[in-house]
Amino acid sequence: MSLNLSDIVLNPEIDVDHYRNLLETKGRIQIPNFFTEESAQHLMQAITQNDTWYLAYNEGNNYYESVAEDFKRLKPELKQRFTNNVYRRASNGFQYLFKQYFITQAVEREEDQGHPLHNIHEFLNGDSFIDLIRALTNEPEVSWCDTFVSSYEPGHFLTSHDDIHAKNKRVIAYTIGMTEGWQKNWGGHLAFFDDMGNIIEGLLPAFNTLNAFVIPQDHAVQFVAPFAAKERYSILGWANK
Repeated sequence: MSLNLSDIVLNPEIDVDHYRNLLETKGRIQIPNFFTEESAQHLMQAITQNDTWYLAYNEGNNYYESVAEDFKRLKPELKQRFTNNVYRRASNGFQYLFKQYFITQAVEREEDQGHPLHNIHEFLNGDSFIDLIRALTNEPEVSWCDTFVSSYEPGHFLTSHDDIHAKNKRVIAYTIGMTEGWQKNWGGHLAFFDDMGNIIEGLLPAFNTLNAFVIPQDHAVQFVAPFAAKERYSILGWANK
C-alpha cells in the first residue's frame, strides 16, 4: 500500500497547553486520537502490510538485525536454541527481541528508496510534528527525530533501560500505538519503574495513541504472552536537539 506524505495529518484538536503542563509535572503523557482517524487508518494499513522487517536483538553491547523472513525459515530446533539464548541473557542483563524497520537509518543510507514508510520519517521531521514537540517540551532547540516501526510478536520484549544515548541529545522518547483491540492480558505494556523496581505506571498498547516521556526514565516493554492473538505495532523514536 502506498502512504503519501499528505495522508499523515495530526489531530488539530490536541490540547497542547494541557499536555505541556502534564509533561512538565509528571514527565510523561499519553495523547489519544493523535492523528486524524483517516490518517491513523492509512498509517496502520501501511505498517501492517509492510514486508521489510528485521529481527532486532542484542548480545551485551553488540546489536544485530537479521532479515525476519530468514529467521522464519530456520529449522525449529535452531529457532529454539536462539530464543533460549536470548532469554538466558535477559535473566540478568539488558536484552531485547522484536522486529523493526529503522526508517531513519534507511533514509540516511539511501536504502529502499521509494519505500512508503519513509514518508513517516519525512512527516516526523516536518514542521507540524517538530513544532508540536517543541511546544510540549518547552525545548525550542529540538530539531530532528529519528524513527522506526516495531512489531512485537508473542515472546518478544524489551527489558528496562533509560534511553540515554552516548552521542545524540535526546529530549523525549515517543511511541505511537498502531494496534487495534489489544487486550490487557496479552502483555506488551510500556512499563515505568521506581527506584525499588515497582511498576509505577503501565500503559496498554492503544491504537492512534502517543506516549511520550522525558529522558532519562527507567522503562521497559513487558513480555508479550504466547497467547497474544496479534502483533503489537508502533511508530517510535526520539526527538533530539
